[in-house]
Amino acid sequence: MKKKRNQDTIEIQAFLDESIVRNFREAINSSRIFNNSDKHKHRYNLTCAVMDRLDSAVRYLNLHALHPQTEEEFICFLVYSCMLKDAIYKLYENVFHKLPPLKDEKKYFANAAHYFDPIFDENTCPSDDMFLEYLRSVAFAHPFETGYRNRPFLQKGETQCFPWVIVRAMFSDFGKNDAVGVRIYSNVKERDLYDIQISFNAIKEYIKARYVCLNELIEWAKGEVTEQNEQWKETKVFRSENPMETIQSIKDVLHSRFEETYSINIAEKYLCCELTYDSNKENVLKYREAIIAILPRVCDCVDNLDYEGLENALNILHVTPKKMHSHAYYQLEKIFDYLDQRSEHIEPDSNEEWGLIQAYEFSQQFAKKWVEIDIRTMSYDEIHLLVSTACYLEAKEQAERRT
Repeated sequence: MKKKRNQDTIEIQAFLDESIVRNFREAINSSRIFNNSDKHKHRYNLTCAVMDRLDSAVRYLNLHALHPQTEEEFICFLVYSCMLKDAIYKLYENVFHKLPPLKDEKKYFANAAHYFDPIFDENTCPSDDMFLEYLRSVAFAHPFETGYRNRPFLQKGETQCFPWVIVRAMFSDFGKNDAVGVRIYSNVKERDLYDIQISFNAIKEYIKARYVCLNELIEWAKGEVTEQNEQWKETKVFRSENPMETIQSIKDVLHSRFEETYSINIAEKYLCCELTYDSNKENVLKYREAIIAILPRVCDCVDNLDYEGLENALNILHVTPKKMHSHAYYQLEKIFDYLDQRSEHIEPDSNEEWGLIQAYEFSQQFAKKWVEIDIRTMSYDEIHLLVSTACYLEAKEQAERRT
C-alpha cells in the first residue's frame, strides 16, 4: 500500500486487517437466515449498513495511516475512526445486547498532555471511549460549544470552544511526528487557553482494538449458521413412489430453508405439462423418465444441504448437445428468455414475437428430428419442454456415438 506525499512515494503499513471485514461479510452471506428468519431479519439492514461502512472506513484509514499533515487529514481520519467504532459497537450491542468489554478501558489516552504536563489525574481520567467521543465533539461535531456532560476532566458549568485541531506540535512528550490534538478555549479562568495532545499511534491502536471485536461477531454468525444447518438436516425430503409428491416435498423443504426453487419448479413443469400431439409422447416420456431417475440424487442433495449439488443434479433440465447448428444458442436464449406467458395479442416486433420466431427456426433446424413444435397453438411451457427434450435426446445420442 502506497501513499503520495511531497512527490515521494511512502510505503504505508496497513494497521487494520481488511480480511476481517471480508470474513464477516462471507459469514453473513453464507446463509439466508440473516435476511429471512424471524430470529435475525430485524437486524439485517443494520448488518448490511455496518459491512458497507466498515469497508469504506477500513480502506480510508489504511490509506491514511501516516501522521496527518493538515487539519483536514486529521479530521477525516477521526471521522472514519468514529464511524468504525460506532459501527462495531452498534452491531455488537444489537447482537449480544451489551457493549464490548473494553468499553471501560483507560489504556490509550490516559497520558493526554498539555505540552509536557498531564491533563488527567486518577480522579479525572476518562475511559478511552469517553475521550474519543469528546475528541469527536470538539474536532468536528460540536467545536464551538462543548460542555461538562458528566465528563470528569471538565468542571461543572465549564464551556469549551475549539478553534482548530493540532497536527504539528514542536513541544510534546509524544514528539512532533506523533503528537496530535486540539486547542482549547475555556470559560474557566485558570485554564482559559490550553492544548490537549495525544499520540496519533494511540488513536490507531484504539481503533484496531475495537475493529478486532468483529472477530467475535464472525464467530457468532458462523455459530448461528451451524446451529440452523443442524436443525435443517433433521428434516428429510419425503420420497414417494409418486414423483410429483416427491417434488412437492423437495419444494416444501427448500422453502422452509429460504432457498430458491427455480430449477425444481422447471422439473415439476416438465413432468406435468400436457402434450398437444400424440407423436411427441414417446420421446417426451424418455426425457421425463430421465428427470424422474435423478430425483433420488436431488433428495440426497437437499437432505445434505448441498445446494450446488442440487443444481448440478438438475442440469439435465438445461443440457445441450456439443454439436448444434449455427445460431442454436442464440435461439435457445430467446426461446427461454422471451417466451414466458402467451399474450392474448402478440405485438408485432415485440420480444415475444421474436422468441416465437426463434422457436420456429429452432424447431425446423434442429428439434424436428425429435419432436414436433407448433408455435401457434402450444403453450410456452410445452414449447420449453419440447425444446429441452430435443436437446437432451440429441446430447444423449451424440454421447453414445462417441463411446
